[in-house]
Amino acid sequence: MRDAPHQPEPPFESGSESGPADGRAPGAVVAVRVGRVQRQQWNGRELSTAAAKGVVDGPVPVSATGLAGDEQGDTRHHGGSEKALLAYAQENYGAWRAEGIHIPEGGFFENLTVTGWPEAAVHAGDVFRVGEVLVQVSQPRRPCTTLSARWAMRELPRFVQQTGRSGYYLRVLEPGRVRAGDPMALVRRMDGSVSVAEINRVMNVDRGDREGIARLLASPELPQAWRRGLERRLTGVFEDDTARLGPS
Repeated sequence: MRDAPHQPEPPFESGSESGPADGRAPGAVVAVRVGRVQRQQWNGRELSTAAAKGVVDGPVPVSATGLAGDEQGDTRHHGGSEKALLAYAQENYGAWRAEGIHIPEGGFFENLTVTGWPEAAVHAGDVFRVGEVLVQVSQPRRPCTTLSARWAMRELPRFVQQTGRSGYYLRVLEPGRVRAGDPMALVRRMDGSVSVAEINRVMNVDRGDREGIARLLASPELPQAWRRGLERRLTGVFEDDTARLGPS
């Protein structure tokens, strides 16, 4: 069942967007990508998916549900206001190449390829000004077997989880337009928030880390379904991710 839509933050105080909230120089959008639902034959599987996304030149309108012209083949797990946009750090592609995994930019199905904001630098709940658009980080992306089908790498979803190079979803607080070259500046960070990298570590790698679980449960921004799963872990019950990741 889809979680209840997040309620928008109260209006920002005057002057709250004078510069990056943590003193970092703004990052930027490298590319904007959209995709239509198509039938794909990937690694022996036939899929109806919009995962293959192409670069769009010029400004692209962004609404509460994402980029104009973008679609989702699986609307149960993708899309909607909580997953309006998927951002992926360009820096991750270099890290993959250094490990011998050569996937072209856009190959992780992102809407926005960005630079300057990898998972370790971004917290759940962070609010960014991206071009004309105000967005908020809602959660890390949790990979699935569509990635392994696209690149004929059975273990790729597990590699994504192990490395934490997941990308992250954005909800749209203020619509507008976005284009390649737009700055991506942090304008607000919640007290007690946790980085996307730390969420990935606790959710996917050190799954029994009770102190880490406590930090995530105390953080202000985490999907309710994830909170319930973490609470069950504290009782010794761990979720089975085989259906999402595929067999190991």
